[in-house]
Amino acid sequence: MKLLERHLDWGGKIPVAELKAVSADVMASNIVVLKQVFPEAVMDRCKATLLAWQAGHPESNPERLQVNAHWWRRDINPPSKTKHLFETFCFVFKDEEDALSEIATVFENMGAIWRALTGRTETMVVDAGGKALRPQAIHYPRGGGFFDWHVHELAPQGIGLILGLSKDGRDFESGGTLFREDGQELDSVKAHDIGDICLFRYDVDHSVGAVDGNYPLEWGGTGRWTMVLPLM
Repeated sequence: MKLLERHLDWGGKIPVAELKAVSADVMASNIVVLKQVFPEAVMDRCKATLLAWQAGHPESNPERLQVNAHWWRRDINPPSKTKHLFETFCFVFKDEEDALSEIATVFENMGAIWRALTGRTETMVVDAGGKALRPQAIHYPRGGGFFDWHVHELAPQGIGLILGLSKDGRDFESGGTLFREDGQELDSVKAHDIGDICLFRYDVDHSVGAVDGNYPLEWGGTGRWTMVLPLM
């Protein structure tokens, strides 16, 4: 397992041929960081938009219900088989006038990259088989936000994507995504900057280390924010 950095010829168009080569690296259990996929300014706006939306919407899914609308929840010692401490935001985009429309555009581009990597066809619209890409943002707060070691089935996702919304050294000082295989552990935090997408084979064991654990717990713009796009 190696950590590889790739600079794509992006320019707003999906470089399908390049991504096919990247896919081969990922499926060989390497961790690939696509550098500067989105500008830092766009990532900062997305995070600010999420914070503003959160401030106007009280926690909307504390009971872990299935809901067909945007929702967020703060998980502190939740009833889950994998220990974690974070805020999760899940989205259902329905119209172009949505206050989170810029975030929707970022997720759409992430979906296009994932389809080029995997050859799959699913979008954020539920298909006839009930499958869809489910856009999600996760905030690991300063003061110990984390996600314990866990692993997924390889199919149908194939390749996982983690987009960085936070800048190391500005928003947080420690705590990033770790991967391990065959006794080898790899920390991606120093390679995975704001606007980068970290790619990993979906059945590689991974976790998020405690974010700034030497600080008091602090919810808000600090800590580590990411965007992910699981197929469910």
